[in-house]
Amino acid sequence: MWQSVLLLMAVFALIGRALWIWRQQGWRQARQHIVMLVVLAAALQIVNVSLVLRGA
Repeated sequence: MWQSVLLLMAVFALIGRALWIWRQQGWRQARQHIVMLVVLAAALQIVNVSLVLRGA
């Protein structure tokens, strides 16, 4: 249970960081960095869902 909560917190932190970078630097300046953070957050969420479905 605590693993899924920690992963969810990491996902929110990555999305929050991407939004912060977007607001500070703009989309054109930091596009690659923003996309990398969002893709990493999505991968962590897939791991989180698989852990929850397995009951780990």
